[in-house]
Amino acid sequence: MDSELLNRLRLIEEKLDLLVKGIEDLRAQNAARTQSRKRKEKLPAPTAEEIAKNREQFSNLYQRWLEGKELEVHNELDGIEIEQLRRLADANNLNVTARMPKRRILELISARFREKRQLHKPPIERS
Repeated sequence: MDSELLNRLRLIEEKLDLLVKGIEDLRAQNAARTQSRKRKEKLPAPTAEEIAKNREQFSNLYQRWLEGKELEVHNELDGIEIEQLRRLADANNLNVTARMPKRRILELISARFREKRQLHKPPIERS
């Protein structure tokens, strides 16, 4: 009876040790993840060359969008990394912030495309 009780206690102790080790591993992973977030450095301000490149890319995307390839343009924009997407939007005078989610930036770009189309449409003649 005593040996059976001791065996059970040893099994429980082993399981507790395993749980403690697992918790320590999770804490270490969480700490590493937190450190990587804190270490994110700001990108340097875009150069005039980068701004010109981003404006040209925006213009090319807009032309393709006008040709009826809306889904293709949306998928391409969705595939761009968020920091690059922010720089693209910022270079084209869209009001974006560092904390703005990707979905919102895509909405702003789509709205700008629609706005440009309305501004460049020939006026409707009324009889």
